[in-house]
Amino acid sequence: MNSLLSRSLFFYPSTLIKGEPIAFLINSYRERQWASLESLREHQFTRVKSIINYAYKNSAFYKNIFDAQGVDIGDIRSLDDVKDIPTISKEDLIFNLDAMSENRNRLLCDSKTTGGSTGQPVKLYKNPLALARERCATARSYEWAGIEIGDPQLRFWGVPHSQRGVRKAYLTDLIANRKRISAFDLTEQSFLNYYNLAVKFSPRYLYGYVSVIENFARYLLENSLHPLPSVKSVITTSEVLSEGARHTIEKAFGVKVYNEYGCGEVGSIAHECSQGNMHLMADNLYVEVDDDVENTGELIVTDLYNTATPLIRYRLGDYATLTKEVCECGRSLPLIQSIHGRAYDILEMPSGRKMHPEAIIYVFEDIQTSTNAFKQFQVIQESRFEITVNIIANNNWTDKVKGEVVGSLKRNIDEDINYSINIVESIQREKSGKMRIVKSNL
Repeated sequence: MNSLLSRSLFFYPSTLIKGEPIAFLINSYRERQWASLESLREHQFTRVKSIINYAYKNSAFYKNIFDAQGVDIGDIRSLDDVKDIPTISKEDLIFNLDAMSENRNRLLCDSKTTGGSTGQPVKLYKNPLALARERCATARSYEWAGIEIGDPQLRFWGVPHSQRGVRKAYLTDLIANRKRISAFDLTEQSFLNYYNLAVKFSPRYLYGYVSVIENFARYLLENSLHPLPSVKSVITTSEVLSEGARHTIEKAFGVKVYNEYGCGEVGSIAHECSQGNMHLMADNLYVEVDDDVENTGELIVTDLYNTATPLIRYRLGDYATLTKEVCECGRSLPLIQSIHGRAYDILEMPSGRKMHPEAIIYVFEDIQTSTNAFKQFQVIQESRFEITVNIIANNNWTDKVKGEVVGSLKRNIDEDINYSINIVESIQREKSGKMRIVKSNL
């Protein structure tokens, strides 16, 4: 579909119906990226102060923890004072969602279950204005890669397991002018089918998981297939982009790769510009690291606009290094130097079929939504026929839930694999600090 028609007839009207005035906000985001750093920090402080005041007055959860820790919100007079506010964790969000979100508009807010990339699926609510601003920051950043709203996208992503999820994904893809490539089916024949689909669809850009796009790129190179002439850039996300993966993708498609970092709870966190630097979406988020030694530590974010489920000093579970360096591109948006916290391994089925691990993450997100029975999980593939699942369970965990987990894995992953469920007290990170929630020992 033509890009202009897509955004004018589908994207802008459909989002506006949901209360997201993206068309009216996007220009302010384009302008703010060039504002001075001082102006940006003033904007951040105004929004931080506003969301803190809102949360204290409208959320029993925040009022209780602020009072218990002796936090006087009147003492927050600068961004430096924000560190005096206690952090919150994914567990806080999981077990206190209602108390955190009690004043939300139940008719207008969207609910979302996410966070599976760190092994802890969580649910939260988002108000339409926060969603609109999240999409504006993303759209602005895609413009750095030469992409406009409505441009056709070939999306290398997960496919929901439920029929309802499939229907919703189809409608979303239609509105966004994109074709979805299943990250759960990575055979040679599938790659050929994907290539033929891409030639016919003529996407302007590729988007999706690093490992899947890299495997697709390697297939093109190994089979001497021509780059897709319509593709102008590739945007990778959800996994660490190594220099080797970047080189393979750029060689196969003949265009620059732009990296994206984000999470479901707060949306876009950082995007790569033409200079190869990752800019924080500082007009929507206030980002800190837990340990200020060399600006490296666990990422802590405050969402500046989501009043449905306020997230104030929320620990992401990812580790990163921030920098005060200024980018040559001229944008004042601060930089994140490196992200240390996410890594995935491709799974291999007994038949030899390869599958992106997001397929398993989807299973656990669905189970968590219906049962709220565990705090965290980790999946380790020992062989083609053996997968071990480590679970940090809570009081809702039962043998019935265990049966549901095994049954869902057999239905949605592979019925010939033996799934061993272990209840554990903790799940260790790698020496690098990465949380490997899906590992392959093949």
